[in-house]
Amino acid sequence: MKWNQWAALAAAAALSAALLGGCRQEPGSFSASPGRGPDTSGVQAAPTPGPDAGPAVEVMDFFAPLELKKPEMPLPETPYVLFLGNSFTFYNDMPGMFEQLSHSGGIMADVYDLTEGSYRLSMFCDPKDELGAVTLEALEDYDWDYVVLQEQSRLPTAPEMVELEMRPSAQDLDGRIRAANGQTVLLMTWAYEDGDDWEWLGQRLVTTREEMQTQLAGTYIEVADELDALLAPAGIAFLRCAAEHPEIVLWDEEDGMHPAPAGTYLGACVLYATLYDQSPVGLEYVPEALDAETAAVLQQVAAGLVLPEEN
Repeated sequence: MKWNQWAALAAAAALSAALLGGCRQEPGSFSASPGRGPDTSGVQAAPTPGPDAGPAVEVMDFFAPLELKKPEMPLPETPYVLFLGNSFTFYNDMPGMFEQLSHSGGIMADVYDLTEGSYRLSMFCDPKDELGAVTLEALEDYDWDYVVLQEQSRLPTAPEMVELEMRPSAQDLDGRIRAANGQTVLLMTWAYEDGDDWEWLGQRLVTTREEMQTQLAGTYIEVADELDALLAPAGIAFLRCAAEHPEIVLWDEEDGMHPAPAGTYLGACVLYATLYDQSPVGLEYVPEALDAETAAVLQQVAAGLVLPEEN
């Protein structure tokens, strides 16, 4: 192996450890019901950022219109949907909320999820991984209309890991999804409420919420374009909603990373608009943790982002 190849792999291993470092882990499970165990994507406490806080990020305009791919039509009578992700997906049961929204809109979707705390896309296409083997079997043995892919919450901000893990893993899964007659959906996650602060090869990397979301959005948009896949821009919806409706609690109040029930519902509404090319505005399903007024605001935010021509 050439030195530059070895150095790249060694650097990637160090970065992978940093991505997952300093976080609580809990047992996980997988089935057609949500798993139990967080996306180990938190950070250790760090001092106030200094001049070595990493390169500046030019923040995107979160209210600029997006050019999003439209789903293939006609819509199946009973869409079969599979979610692949970690705790950012199963906190508050996003797949379940999405299924309930679908039924509320008269779309009798059949929704499944394979989720595990701290999982990355590379694990879902690894036949040596227990959940990876189940995933590959599910994609080989069953037809799916949509498969939703959610990457680990920090990894898309690290270019080295995008090249070594996210991009090839997304390509691998996308090929399998297409072979299963499905459409790939990338679920863009949201920045941490207070931004990020972590170490990589001795360098402090500090980003604000807006900077982190810009990094996440850039990677998800690029990979979705390369795959010609659907993109559900939940992260941008978080930033829009936080700016226009700061009274709505979108992030978990304990860790500031995982979604609160309102954040999960917002993500589910974004997915509804993305997969079905229909507005979620007016859908009657409201989870117990939300009131109807808040749900209506979240529906409108999702619709305004994904389907601006209808608003």
